Amino acid sequence: MNAAATAYDAVAYPSLPFPHTLPDRLAMVARLHGLAAPDIATARVLELGGGDGSNVITMAAAWPDAQFTSIDLSPTAVARGTVMARGAGLDNVALVAGDILDLAETATGAFDYIIVHGVYAWVPEIVRAALLRLIGRLLAPEGVAFISYNAFPGCHLRVMIRDMLRFEFGDIADPKERVSAARAWLGKVGEPNPDDRIVAAAMRSVARPMATKSPAVLHHDELGDIYAPQYVSEVAAAAAGQGLAYLNDASALQFASGFPGADVPEAEVIAAAQRHDFHSLTFFHESLFVRSDRSPRRGIDVNALASLWIAGRAAREAPDRFVCDDESFALDDPILGDALERLHALWPQRLPVNEVTTDPERLEALYTLATTVEAVTLHIGPCPGVRTPGSHPTASRLARWQVAQGRPRIHTLDHRVLEFAEPGPRAFLALLDGSRDRAAIAAAWAASPHGGEIPVAAALAQFGQASLLVG
Repeated sequence: MNAAATAYDAVAYPSLPFPHTLPDRLAMVARLHGLAAPDIATARVLELGGGDGSNVITMAAAWPDAQFTSIDLSPTAVARGTVMARGAGLDNVALVAGDILDLAETATGAFDYIIVHGVYAWVPEIVRAALLRLIGRLLAPEGVAFISYNAFPGCHLRVMIRDMLRFEFGDIADPKERVSAARAWLGKVGEPNPDDRIVAAAMRSVARPMATKSPAVLHHDELGDIYAPQYVSEVAAAAAGQGLAYLNDASALQFASGFPGADVPEAEVIAAAQRHDFHSLTFFHESLFVRSDRSPRRGIDVNALASLWIAGRAAREAPDRFVCDDESFALDDPILGDALERLHALWPQRLPVNEVTTDPERLEALYTLATTVEAVTLHIGPCPGVRTPGSHPTASRLARWQVAQGRPRIHTLDHRVLEFAEPGPRAFLALLDGSRDRAAIAAAWAASPHGGEIPVAAALAQFGQASLLVG
């Protein structure tokens, strides 16, 4: 068995939905660049190094007419994911155990969206080259590829701490013992010291959050055999060798990387992105690539923004101030302020941007809110699923399977993870299998121990807003 497969079979890496990999998001970025992208409703999606496939399985529940494939080296992870997909009755997703080195030479087909998350910086150079070669072979003409990786220059301090950890604890064979010792060491090293020089203080600030990582993440990321952060210019150059061109980053906070300005020649885009990384000390990238024969727009066109959808979580804390993720910001435009309040009440549901505003200056302000404090998020279309259920309300198959398995968290159709431990909501969701009309649901709910907790109409409204209903 391959050594990498043994490592991930021995200690399973956490696998969760990752919203930035969604075809919805990749298509949205392409549209901002003036490019067409394949319809996400019928897309062919491939994830390489997908672990147990939780990411694409969650997508498959949301888009039943699209096709999803996840390939991973670990047979144990693939088997675990196959149980989930089959248990949820999802026949539009396939999980395959395979080696990227072999597939780079043998795989056939075409995929509209290709995802490589959390792999590129943790594999040998030969595998990185194979990944790009495989994407170059399989990406559809109008497709978009996603590759995430730890990046320089921001990861230089992390590399230093990792070298210290491996020096101190690399000889401990038992993973649990090694992780426990590393966590204790990180806790000590992360304590502030008033006598520190600037670099030492910065190193401690990087060490502190490492001590809070889950054991599996700490084992593979900080203590694993391979850790190779990349410069964005290096990744772009390697991708260019396979007929791929850098588009942008999937994170709105990094959109400046792909939008250096309409007057910047395409040949200078990568240099501008690298300078941006140097100035901002970027430590993580979610780089997007397209075929090199495409011609992305490099300046923002607010008219493209008006064709998108928008969601928002920012709450008003004063007449001209809002807060999002504990970050407060000023907004003195009453029309946009009212729009943010409406979005907050609807969240996670979305509105067409052109329902919020068509004014060019306000569109530009929305773009700024998306790319600075992430007070709003942009999307190619509405939330998956239905907001208002039909005659036989039906919850997502995946969520119902997760509840039936006793799992305390469920995956929503819009790719979030919900804590779902209360017995009442779990019992109500189990009733939504499509076999009951509203009257039958009401009767079953009234007969349950939880029937007095919430009216059926209110519960259905909550489930619809949470993006858990498919019909």
